[in-house]
Amino acid sequence: MRPPQLPKGIAMKTLLLTVGLVLGSVGSPGYARAAAEPEVEDLPQITITDPNRDLFRLALPTAVGETALAAMATDIERRDLDLVGLFRVLNPESFPDSLIKEGLGFSSDLWSQVGAQGVAKLRATRDAGRVLLEGRLYQIGRGESPVLTKTYRGAELRPLVHQWANDVIAQFTGLRGVFGSRIAFAMTGRTAEIATIGMDGQEMKVVTQMKSECLLPAMSPSGGQIAFNSFLRGGADLWVVSARGGRARRISARPGMNTGPAWLRSDTLVATLSYDGNPDLYKLSATDGKIITRLTRSPAADLSASLSPGGAQIAFVSDRQGTPQIYLMSAAGGGAKRLTFQGSYNQTPRFCPRKETPLIAFTGRDERGVFDVFLYDLRTGKIDRVTQGQGSNYDPAWSPDGRLLVYASSRGGLFVRNLQTLKEFRIYKGGARNPSWGPPPADFK
Repeated sequence: MRPPQLPKGIAMKTLLLTVGLVLGSVGSPGYARAAAEPEVEDLPQITITDPNRDLFRLALPTAVGETALAAMATDIERRDLDLVGLFRVLNPESFPDSLIKEGLGFSSDLWSQVGAQGVAKLRATRDAGRVLLEGRLYQIGRGESPVLTKTYRGAELRPLVHQWANDVIAQFTGLRGVFGSRIAFAMTGRTAEIATIGMDGQEMKVVTQMKSECLLPAMSPSGGQIAFNSFLRGGADLWVVSARGGRARRISARPGMNTGPAWLRSDTLVATLSYDGNPDLYKLSATDGKIITRLTRSPAADLSASLSPGGAQIAFVSDRQGTPQIYLMSAAGGGAKRLTFQGSYNQTPRFCPRKETPLIAFTGRDERGVFDVFLYDLRTGKIDRVTQGQGSNYDPAWSPDGRLLVYASSRGGLFVRNLQTLKEFRIYKGGARNPSWGPPPADFK
């Protein structure tokens, strides 16, 4: 991706750093350099294990009911419960006819013979013009009665199956899944617009019609708006558009950079501005772009902000000690502390949304010049590697429940990975950068 030419070398340098392109040099005209980068350690490597060894074995027989509707329900259910990475979904070809013909009934002994530890069953029909979905979840060793029985009604099948999958996940983990949430991302290639897609890789929607390069989308806390950058008017301006699509409105067009938006609240953004000649972080009104307060005053580039759960802290990227590293400061500004000392090029920090899991995901470049996704533990300072040996992977974003990461890859598209099992799925095959995962569905608890 080649960004449009900007009037200042510093603006171009900041843009490249923000979107995660490899720089041969961090120098630029008029840029005040900080002290030389101290020696850093290499980023860690993954020790290969068998993450699927102990996964719960779940059988998902073909749904019953109206033929076409049941077939669709089966496909959605199997993809959801496979994609979440918590289960080993058994091959339905191994199920004998006697089990296939059970309907919503259940024989614990017979299902245990095919290796199942749990069985989830669906019936999909129509009732008075609406879809009716009935679900039964059985667990081997818990008798012949279901451990979970649910009935859902609605205008469309997919959201109902997502609700069922979320309930099945809650039954085994105590926390509902987040199927039904959506991911915003920047399309790359001939069409460089902002789009959204369901976390299951379905129902993609292009939400901007800028006909100009767009990047760095950020979903609002409610999921109703997306802040992003566009070069429609020639500069790196900040825009906001409805997540449903429509006419975008420009909220900041100051000279230089207006980039890297992150939502502090539904009415407040944190972004990088360089109108006074240096890229620093500011709080802005999400309505009209009015500056609320300046957060950093550094001769280096400060950008790529991420807000902690509750909004008390900001993680960001700065090269104030020579190369891009992750820093942490109060959301009120000041007192920035450097976090990363492993790796010489770290960027795109993103806080885990669960307060009880104080992790920051980020992109790091290893000693081979490959970009991968890493986790920084705020309690211990330890860095763990998430991706390895599969091209370059970058721009991580967390699912609302903190179980999954989505990231872009040089393999093409967007990938989702379960951090516990390391199971990975591609949910989008086109050119993509900068994913931003929206809030959980309304029924999330």
